[in-house]
Amino acid sequence: MSRRALLLSLVIAAACGDDRPVPGADGPPGVDAAVSIRGARYCEVLPVFITGDQVEAQVWGTQGLSDCPAAAWAALDPSAIQQQLGAVMVVMNGPRHWVIDGAVAFTLPTAEHRMFGDLEMQLLATVRFPISQLGNAPYTTRTVARDTSFTFFAGAEIYELIAPDGAIYVMQSYAQIVDPALTEAALPGLGARLAPPAGWRYQVRTLAAPLEVRAAGTATVVQDELQNTYQRRVAAGG
Repeated sequence: MSRRALLLSLVIAAACGDDRPVPGADGPPGVDAAVSIRGARYCEVLPVFITGDQVEAQVWGTQGLSDCPAAAWAALDPSAIQQQLGAVMVVMNGPRHWVIDGAVAFTLPTAEHRMFGDLEMQLLATVRFPISQLGNAPYTTRTVARDTSFTFFAGAEIYELIAPDGAIYVMQSYAQIVDPALTEAALPGLGARLAPPAGWRYQVRTLAAPLEVRAAGTATVVQDELQNTYQRRVAAGG
């Protein structure tokens, strides 16, 4: 795999590990207990810069601003964005759809806004890591800085990856990057498409009670080969 491809893979994984929730209309980011954001569509643009032996990726997203209209997203030219910003590359991370019902971010940066074509986006995070960490592959876990709570309602269907050591990773978003035709309706049968390493398995279940997947300072995330993103569940319940 080329250095550029490795960089692309790692930047996408890092950014997805730092997906920010949809801000509520009033007050702090979050979701009303009676309203689900499940299925909400969003997109991110990640300009990537390299300084010395450090990689820096800015995460600009439509979360809380729009559902990333398809025509506006398709019209974006990553080469033009790269040239405009002086980046070494631009990662188009989307479209993505939440498969969580609610989210709260306990710490958020002051969001700077800018236009990418006809899409308004806000700066959600800046991801930094050494070039030496290049080489993130599907089903490789990664720890990212995050203080968030993802919630799933009772009765919700959830999609999980079970690691060889028994750790459970709950899907937070599915991607239409590798497979633009992927929909939530296909997720129950996704296990037949995935080819995880020995010891990993995909499972689908319906929650008897609400589930919270909390990241108190750090989150451990993993992606499958379709770039769907899962977060490790460390608390009992569900």
